[in-house]
Amino acid sequence: MFLATFVAAVLCGVIGSFVVVKRIVFMSGGIAHATFGGIGFAYFIQSIVLIGWFAPMIGAVIVGISVALIMAHPAVSRKLREDSVIGVLWAAGMAIGVIFIALSDPSVVYIKSYEAILFGNVLLVSTEMVIIMAAMALMIIAPVIYLYRDLQILTFDESHARTSGINVTLMNAFLYSAVAVTCVLVMNVVGVIMVMALITIPASIAILFSKGMKETIILAVIVSLVLSSAGLILSVHWDRIPPGAMVAIVLTLALVISLIVSRMRDKDTSREQGQHPGTGGADGTSVSWASRRANGGAHGNSADAQSEKSDGSEGSI
Repeated sequence: MFLATFVAAVLCGVIGSFVVVKRIVFMSGGIAHATFGGIGFAYFIQSIVLIGWFAPMIGAVIVGISVALIMAHPAVSRKLREDSVIGVLWAAGMAIGVIFIALSDPSVVYIKSYEAILFGNVLLVSTEMVIIMAAMALMIIAPVIYLYRDLQILTFDESHARTSGINVTLMNAFLYSAVAVTCVLVMNVVGVIMVMALITIPASIAILFSKGMKETIILAVIVSLVLSSAGLILSVHWDRIPPGAMVAIVLTLALVISLIVSRMRDKDTSREQGQHPGTGGADGTSVSWASRRANGGAHGNSADAQSEKSDGSEGSI
């Protein structure tokens, strides 16, 4: 169970950093919940056609990537608001999953309970599943490392990425698909609903104490590993509490504490520098990085990207 948590934590730390900085958390939530439709469809196919190899994970990956590609297509954003598309796919995916599960024959195929699907149970993850998770995680992280510079620029500012010659549509499709596969893999640990906590919170904590994208990713992986393991240990200690829920609570409490610590640090630094809290740190980097992520702005985003490139980022984390 700790190996499954390790794989999920590393993957969420890497992908979650791009999700948080690019401000596509809601989109990630839509993908995660839409994959429920793929899970239900897989159960339905298994019970009707008797195709045993068409596992729920396969159905979830197919639906997740399909939803990701729909969201990344420029024609969709031109016709509808992005949040409207997300809401529709979110609701439709969940509804389709419920319908297919209701139509599946439980006497033919074993169907997990809604609680197990939505909230997960890392204690039931098999060794074979851990190997599959690790292999798929490597298949995601390897191209992220290779495309790091392009993803970094895209994440900060799409307009700057477009003028730099980056295929924004293709890069968004890759990033959204990576988010979809990450959601599917992490579901085995914390379930459909709790997956957003593991993707979002470690990166949100890391961004408060880092000076740039690379530091955010590294710190997010460490935070995700430590807090996920802590939540899992506490869940084993109090065996009546589901692991996914405990991990989410531990992550949330850690975020609240981090916000308080960060605020106190900013006040102390501002007092020393004679600045208003939140306008800058002692070195002008740590606080400004968090502030730019909170306030947005293409100019600040582009400046961050250029700053990191000048630090020697040559396509690797």
